[in-house]
Amino acid sequence: MELPRVKSRIDGFDDVLGGGVPKGSVVLLTGLPGTMKSSLAYAILLNNAKEDGAKCLYVSLEQTKPSLDNQMAAMGFDMEVARRGIHVLDVGTIQKELGRSATKPWMEFLRRTVETKNKIEGIDLVVIDSLEALDVLAKFQDRRSDLFHFFHWLRDLGTTTFVLTEAAPEPVFPALEPGQNRDDAGYLADGIVHLKLHPLSDVDMQRRVRVAKLRGSNHKTGFYALLFEAGRFSVTPAMSA
Repeated sequence: MELPRVKSRIDGFDDVLGGGVPKGSVVLLTGLPGTMKSSLAYAILLNNAKEDGAKCLYVSLEQTKPSLDNQMAAMGFDMEVARRGIHVLDVGTIQKELGRSATKPWMEFLRRTVETKNKIEGIDLVVIDSLEALDVLAKFQDRRSDLFHFFHWLRDLGTTTFVLTEAAPEPVFPALEPGQNRDDAGYLADGIVHLKLHPLSDVDMQRRVRVAKLRGSNHKTGFYALLFEAGRFSVTPAMSA
């Protein structure tokens, strides 16, 4: 039985994904700074809001809403569509509300806020930006267990979620001992999309994307060029270099 899928609607990318992301998945977007994780995630939300009327939530734990809006407007995205289709919940708003009710744990407040919005308006797609900020703010005690429950909660919402993380694109060597440098989020997530900057020469770099894992999809596994021009992403075969 074919799983319902959420398409990125980015030229060339859905073919790499095997037709799109299975609905309800939790997918990591990983990569070092400058690989355009936030912009790619925002573009996927914007495309779905514009083409399908999807209701989208961007949880920004490192930027305020005005800062994020300004960044995306400068990228050339259609902010009129964004205002209608993407709700931004930022860390400033969360901290302000928590200040009024200091007895509520941070994660409990986030969950209740998202659940209320989902119940009243519905949410189709979510972006969490970023996992590192979430780790600090939520004060995870047992990271693997806490992430397991958090990802399970996201799936129970019925949303498709992209979680941004600044983990290096791929380890050079596997962990030599159990429990050492283990990528808990990678094991627990349904998908992993790696972004990286690839040197073409001494002076030129190219952004590349690779779908390393995507449960329920016959996806492609190689690196592809990630291009951005005039407010639009596209994914094309990468030239060997």
